[in-house]
Order: sequence, then structure tokens, then C-alpha cells
Amino acid sequence: MLVSLSDIVWAIALTIWVMVVTLYISKYVAKKTTIYIARKTIHILGGGVVAVLSPFIFSSPLLPIILSYLLTAYLIFHREKNPLSWFQDKENRGEVWFTFSFGTILVLSWILIANFWDPGSKYLYVALLPLLYMSFGDGVTGIIRNYVYKRRVKGWWGSLGMFIVSSILGYYFLSIPGLISGILATVVERMGKVDDNILVPFVPFFFLYVTVVLLNL
Repeated sequence: MLVSLSDIVWAIALTIWVMVVTLYISKYVAKKTTIYIARKTIHILGGGVVAVLSPFIFSSPLLPIILSYLLTAYLIFHREKNPLSWFQDKENRGEVWFTFSFGTILVLSWILIANFWDPGSKYLYVALLPLLYMSFGDGVTGIIRNYVYKRRVKGWWGSLGMFIVSSILGYYFLSIPGLISGILATVVERMGKVDDNILVPFVPFFFLYVTVVLLNL
């Protein structure tokens, strides 16, 4: 079954949660700190919480995928018509890429990995770890950099924070391939040539797909 009544109830609950985080909690955080911290708050409390819970509460990835793309459309609409100024930056489309990447990683996993949506399978974490790196790893590095450097900059202390978070998550769930994927996430985030919310999830995902799924390491 792709969608159950329980899925619908959870989808409504998580949608409300994400909207509360986006429209209220992050706005409060922005008033007390900066727009940058508000964005990272959404990463962690919005994307991170949904990523952690979804495989355990949804019978398939269908609703998380649909909701992520609907949120992408919602954010694009606001950028063009009525920007949510406490976290949307006209020079940075990171929040749009975040939700797009979230849904697309799940779509690719569903297509490429048989029965990946199983909390008891290591293949679930081929999909989940890249989302955790994007949510928690990149979230932590942004918060550290904001307080250490007082500005938006690629600094080594932030990279160290991301390395610690991502490598621990990677090793815990997928051993050495997971550890390497966490290091890769840190490296591509540090490069800064392409938006973090594209490189951070997709590079580790394809690495894990090759090593864990195709090579069965």
C-alpha cells in the first residue's frame, strides 16, 4: 500500500510542524539572531525531523516526496511574490534547493534501490544519510560559522563541526562507506562552487549507491 490512513494523518501533522517551524519558530530565531541562523533552524527542525521520522511512520516515501515538492513550489512562489524576509535571501536559493533535493533523493532511491524503505535495511541509509548531512551537518556548520566569524563565510571551524556530525552519523549507520560519505559531504560543502543543498546530499548519495548497493561493501 502506497498511502494509508495513518500516512495521511502523519502527513498532516508533519506539514503543520514544518509550517510552524518555517513561519513562526524561524521568525522568532531571526529576530533574536540572524537570517542565517533562522535558515539553519529550518534545516534542523524542519528537514531533519522529517528525515528522521519518515521511514518509521510512512508506509512508502510517496507522501514525503509529494510534500517536499509542494513545499518547493510554495517557497518559489513566495520568493517571486511575497518573500518570507526572515529567512529568504534574494541572493541565495538554498531553501528551494533543500526541499527539491530532499524529494529527489527519495525519488532516486525509490527507483534505484529495491525495498529501500525499510528501517531494518542498510539500504535505507543510502537515502537517509545524505538528507541528514544536509539537515544536521550543514545546519551545524552554518550555526558555528555565524557565531565564530560573525558573518556568512566558509570557515574551518564550521567545516570541523560538519565533519564531526556527518562522520559520526555515517560511521554509525553504514560503517566505513558511511564514514567516507560523511567526509565527502564535508569536502563538497567546503568547496562552495555549487549550492550546498545540491552537493551535500547528491555526492554522498551516489557514492553510497555505488559502494553499498552496487558493490555491497
